[in-house]
Amino acid sequence: MRGRFGSEGVFDPCAQEVADGADAVAWLAALPECTGAVGMWGASYASETQFSALLGGAPALRAIAPAMTPAMSALDGFRFRGGVPEIGSTLAWTHYAIAPDLIARIGSAGEREAERKRWEATERAIATGDAFRAGALHSGPDAESIVVWGLDRLREPLGSAHHRAGKIVDRIDAIDVPVFLTGGWFDVFLGSTLEIYRRLLHRARETGGPVPRLLVGPWSHGDMSGRTAGVDFGPGASADDLGGGGDLTERHVRWFDAALRSGTADTPPVRVFLMGSNRWVELEEFPPRGTRTLELYLGSGGALAAEPTGSGERRLTSDPASPVPTRGGAVLLFAPFEAGPADQAAIESRQDVVSWRTAPLAEELTVMGAVHAVVHLATTGTDADVVVRLCDEHPDGSSLVIADGVQRGSARFVDPVTGLGDRRPVEPGRDQEFVVDLWSTAHTFLPGHRVRVDIAPSSSPRWDVGRNVFEPGLGRADRGAHRRGVHDPSRRRPSEPPRPAGCDDSAAMRPAGTHACPLIGASPARHRRGAAAAEAGPVEARTTSSVASSMRAGDRVPPSSLRESSSRSLTAAAPNSVLGCLTVVSPGVMYCASGRSSKPMTLTSPGIRRPRASSAS
Repeated sequence: MRGRFGSEGVFDPCAQEVADGADAVAWLAALPECTGAVGMWGASYASETQFSALLGGAPALRAIAPAMTPAMSALDGFRFRGGVPEIGSTLAWTHYAIAPDLIARIGSAGEREAERKRWEATERAIATGDAFRAGALHSGPDAESIVVWGLDRLREPLGSAHHRAGKIVDRIDAIDVPVFLTGGWFDVFLGSTLEIYRRLLHRARETGGPVPRLLVGPWSHGDMSGRTAGVDFGPGASADDLGGGGDLTERHVRWFDAALRSGTADTPPVRVFLMGSNRWVELEEFPPRGTRTLELYLGSGGALAAEPTGSGERRLTSDPASPVPTRGGAVLLFAPFEAGPADQAAIESRQDVVSWRTAPLAEELTVMGAVHAVVHLATTGTDADVVVRLCDEHPDGSSLVIADGVQRGSARFVDPVTGLGDRRPVEPGRDQEFVVDLWSTAHTFLPGHRVRVDIAPSSSPRWDVGRNVFEPGLGRADRGAHRRGVHDPSRRRPSEPPRPAGCDDSAAMRPAGTHACPLIGASPARHRRGAAAAEAGPVEARTTSSVASSMRAGDRVPPSSLRESSSRSLTAAAPNSVLGCLTVVSPGVMYCASGRSSKPMTLTSPGIRRPRASSAS
């Protein structure tokens, strides 16, 4: 790569790899010791360069083995997720992985020292939380140039041409060689890896082309040891020991031998690690054929069951000055925010997190495939974020995150991969659908464990903290008072929901049009409260939630099409009578409002067996 490691030149991320990649392959193929057939392997950015070389036209490139790849789209975990900027991973990559080398390459001592001081300013802002507080993207930080570059990309429209640079989202037809994809269940680019697999598999079936290979382990972006976030997945879970299948390098060598020398593939095309039961599973495709849909319902009292259990109301409080902290998941962050199946118990105790869980399972429940949640929300604000987590609650009370996702209301009509569609404000007071993509998993819930679903309004520093107002650009938006909550649809919604007890409407204490409301049991703010967060008022949203339909293998189903569950998915859905009431307020206090919703909130995940609850409470 130009301008990286031992290479000369200037590093311009995602802008020069197409031409440079094709040139590098042509140079290598012409060497006397080369047969003229070239293969490429690499992880992360070095996986994207493989696809870039194909896009540049490299006839000698006959096979690629990308790992942990963001090459599909910038909008599905690379720069955005569900329309929400990936501010945490952007800071982690630009500030820690890229900036030090770029600073060391600066020739002028004075300029190098000035850039080093800007790096130190960014380091302080990350340490204090100012770098990712609510409204951070609307300020102009005195950061080093590569960090400014990264944050500028997060400020651009979802349809910007910069988000397509080096990506294959519009060029899947150019990937006409054998591909061996490697991913991790807790990798920040899992969504991109699996979307590439689905599209290549779909095309192979239509054209008779090469069937993609897929291997997914219990790994994060930078750790393939099989031990992460305090969980040890056992022997055979690491890239150095694939449980009887040799190590990853051995599998790559065998595969390249078959792909480049017309050898014979001797293993099934898919191998995934089944968490919970902690074993590898070999499949003809992912998700596997023969699985069926299971519906679970969000019920009263936080119940998650295979049958409706009645309606109920819940409430939570959220403040953008005290967002829900990130704990585990498919993240690429800085210390102390580790990726993996971290225990969510401390997070779930917050007043701005609402949970549903099954009774203890009497037998194993295996889920394998795509997971979506469909949340119906009404708010007095003009935007809102919804974070959904699927967790495995153990008998000791620990709750380990298995999969998660986020959706910003203003981006719900934008395709999550292509960026096509327009952002638009949430219409205040009207029930609206949020489809939250939790990507995919392969996990067995053991007997005595519970399936748990958490819903929250934020996860920081992972994702940009929303302020519940539609902000179409970099200009200052009107941040007046807004309230939002979840409701029992059997009740009629009043035209003006009551404010919670303790609200102080004194204009002398708050900006005009806002209410000063105490947080209901909220934990102390983790980050400093910035002026931008203080300008926003309370928001109330009425939310009807349930878990709903997964995608087919082969393509990404747009949100408007998520109505029927795939036969390969496990679905948790609520009927028209609301089974759960969720109150989500940000910033300030959110409280439950009554009203009627014609649609449920759904949680979906592909499954093999229907769970049977034991008599244990």
